[in-house]
Amino acid sequence: MAHPKINPSKKTIIFDFGNVLLNLNFKRCVGQFQDVLNVDFSPGLPEKTKEVMYKYDRGHISSEAFLWHLQQYNPSAEIRDIIAAWNSFLTPVPMYRFEMIASLRDRFNIVMLSNINDLHIEHIHRDLEQRLGIEDFHSTYFDVVYYSCRIGMRKPDQEIYEYVQSQLGVNGKDILFIDDMAINIEACQKAGWHGVVHDPKTEIKDEIEGYVGVLGL
Repeated sequence: MAHPKINPSKKTIIFDFGNVLLNLNFKRCVGQFQDVLNVDFSPGLPEKTKEVMYKYDRGHISSEAFLWHLQQYNPSAEIRDIIAAWNSFLTPVPMYRFEMIASLRDRFNIVMLSNINDLHIEHIHRDLEQRLGIEDFHSTYFDVVYYSCRIGMRKPDQEIYEYVQSQLGVNGKDILFIDDMAINIEACQKAGWHGVVHDPKTEIKDEIEGYVGVLGL
């Protein structure tokens, strides 16, 4: 049985969030963390910190536990400064991308599947309300939203694709997933979905009809 918000007569487009609808600024984030935490992350994140971030993405630890871990690099760092550095990863979503999504809703079920955490969700909601006056972009622009931290799973784990398809109640061949990471698309294809890797250097609104058309959706 299909999800109550999913129309079984339509195909389904599932969007990733970061670097598809919302641009990410990794360089700025690393720079701010280095300033706040007095640590050099330029060679790459330490494995322990990666593990903590992945746990946070899955909702397996709280925001407080995540921030406490980061603060251990510099115990004198203010929590508000650590949060600001963490949120500097995100850039504002332009209104025209929401308009693009709205233009697709007559033809497709529109879903989001994102690896994301509570602090980033709060920041995005606050920004959209203050900057664009959008109080609930989930229900306004999407039929269903799946956040890794709310469902306890993270891409590219195979279980997350199986879970989403089961929840939507649709056939995998009727799903197109758009993500900026090849590893996530390869995983969705193993689940029987169509998938396309989006290059964040290109504009999604200029590419979307090509993505849909090439895959026969």
